[in-house]
Amino acid sequence: MSLPRLAALLLALFFCHILAGCHSRMADPVEASDTEKMSLFQKGKGIRLPVQLRKEFGIETIEVAQKPLPRRVMKTARVYRAAHGGRPAGLSVLVTADEAKELKPGQSVALRGPPGEEPPFVGTLARMDDQARPVLGQVEVLIEFADDQGRCPVGACLSANFITHEATPVLVVPETAVLRGADGAYVYAVNGSHLTRTAVTIGAVADGLAEIEDGLYAGDVVVGKGIENLWLVELSALKGGTPCCPVPKKQSKE
Repeated sequence: MSLPRLAALLLALFFCHILAGCHSRMADPVEASDTEKMSLFQKGKGIRLPVQLRKEFGIETIEVAQKPLPRRVMKTARVYRAAHGGRPAGLSVLVTADEAKELKPGQSVALRGPPGEEPPFVGTLARMDDQARPVLGQVEVLIEFADDQGRCPVGACLSANFITHEATPVLVVPETAVLRGADGAYVYAVNGSHLTRTAVTIGAVADGLAEIEDGLYAGDVVVGKGIENLWLVELSALKGGTPCCPVPKKQSKE
């Protein structure tokens, strides 16, 4: 929902307060006093929205549950051999010893260049070399992929996305439930009648789900859709936001 749409909804709610005798003067909700903004947001507790406003904001909640989630290892790989004469191109990437345990020669690897530059490729994990482990504590993984048009010269970088074979049951929420900011990730958890922004630690992400390593328990209920609108409400109440704000703060003029 756009900011003008949010402002209109807040304005409608404010007029409802006027008709109910809650306020004695008219005000623009964007320029409203702290007391008026707190009618939706209460610091320390979170946001409290009427049922109708939740519908308007597209708020949907979901219970945190355990689900098998394929583990993903994402790395930046560099082309060390360009395709030539029917020979596939080669990529090299370093992974940790623990990550290497979950990889096997012959498995597929999703490859992608910088956004808007190169289309995705599908490569094959050719082999793993342990020679670098004693020095760097890492394993070199060699990937091969077809590049008949010669789009990836030596030195080019691609994003390599490995999907491990074992899916481990972990706590998950939809990716749409996660608010990512400069200081970490958050979800809006249902806390009685309030929706409270709660810090979480995100692990693997796959199939539209995000692993929760810390911050929530199984059975907790979080907002699965509409978190952007909740953040706008909180940001408005906090007069410029907090350090987790996903956009740069406005600089004060001296």
